[in-house]
Amino acid sequence: MLIWSKGPPKRAGRFSRINQQDRDKTMARFDMQIASDAAMGGENRADALCEMGLAYATGRGRPVDLVAAHKWLNIAAIKGSDRAADLRADLAATMSKTDLAAALRAAREWMTVH
Repeated sequence: MLIWSKGPPKRAGRFSRINQQDRDKTMARFDMQIASDAAMGGENRADALCEMGLAYATGRGRPVDLVAAHKWLNIAAIKGSDRAADLRADLAATMSKTDLAAALRAAREWMTVH
């Protein structure tokens, strides 16, 4: 059940207190699962990574995070998604140089591990 008030919605019940660290761990597990699925997906992996970038860019199922969005779109573009390359370019035009550098660094780190 959601309780609406000024600000973001809050959940009622015994699980209403989720701190930022727990939320980040949950999101990291979700990202790892999507990335793992994409790595095994063959030709569809670039599309799955592109969709993850779009989810971060639009806030679909997670908070909007343009750095993470650019990271996943960049990886998808490297894996062969033309759509991701176009979206990445559009997104990069709206980002600060600091955020863009962080996104490129995160993508490079992900690529070296995977």
